[in-house]
Amino acid sequence: MANGPVKQMNSRHVDTTFYRYDPRFGFWGIPDIEMDVSFRLRPDVYIRCRHNEEGNRDKPCTAARMKSPIICLGGSHTWGVGIEQEDRYTDYLEQMTGRPVLNLGHCSLGLDQICLVILETAERYKPSAVVVEQYPWAIHRVLNTYVNGYTRPYFQLDARGDLKLRKMPALARYKACRRLIGAYYGYLKELREFQAGINLKEGYDPWADPIFLSWKTPYYDTMYRLVEKITGVMQDFCRQRGIHLLFGLGAIMQQFGGKSPSALIDYDLPRNRLLSVLGKNRVACADMTEAMMSQHRDDDPVIFKDGHMNAKGHRVFAGEIRREMENRGWLH
Repeated sequence: MANGPVKQMNSRHVDTTFYRYDPRFGFWGIPDIEMDVSFRLRPDVYIRCRHNEEGNRDKPCTAARMKSPIICLGGSHTWGVGIEQEDRYTDYLEQMTGRPVLNLGHCSLGLDQICLVILETAERYKPSAVVVEQYPWAIHRVLNTYVNGYTRPYFQLDARGDLKLRKMPALARYKACRRLIGAYYGYLKELREFQAGINLKEGYDPWADPIFLSWKTPYYDTMYRLVEKITGVMQDFCRQRGIHLLFGLGAIMQQFGGKSPSALIDYDLPRNRLLSVLGKNRVACADMTEAMMSQHRDDDPVIFKDGHMNAKGHRVFAGEIRREMENRGWLH
């Protein structure tokens, strides 16, 4: 693996530097890429980021690591933005359990893509358990069909409320075509938001994101119905194959020291809706809110300023995952 150049980036730039078009999932990690990165959330530290032969920020897939592993899927938190590879919750979980843990996390990966990864890779990896790290705010990605220059396969609900997969258009392999397709998708999304009185393009305020507004709930009802169907598919698929499925819900940055600008803004809203969906589908869940917030100190935080977990946060996250799996008898 050749050493790459030093590069400074934020989490959004990671999405384009370490990724390429993939016909199954829209985008996936570039195999065997290696680069020293100075993230803007830690500008004084250079971190060696490398992908293995399968395009994952993980150790090589040796035969020993492929024996009934625990697979972890998620977005930039799982990939490990801003931290060294060995400081991610997946590496801590491997140490805590003595089990092989494979990290298949990728920046900006949506729950719909995670579902497809499980469906298409389970036969190859034959995991004993699948852990889905989900930042509650990020469930909105099931509504985004174009992310960071890539179109994505996505699910829709038909007239009967059944789940339908929309695969990647053949022309999406070409960058210029992706831009055109993305512009069209973006127009449709903005039109739907405009009709719902939502404007995410101008003057966006993360402390007053519409996903936290109770009076915008009707607009997001379709999103939660989609999430319910998608998690149902994941649960049924795993149950039929004897695979344990566990969601780990991270704490969102708005809950750490931020004050809501209005009593009508509820930062727990997406979390509570997601917990309700998981409960309906009988999906096991480890909610990190209490553990993360109890361990957080102004002089010893568990997150970076942008909300990504730091090394301490990853240790807490891993400990809660291990405890939940142990309590359920999955590690015996």
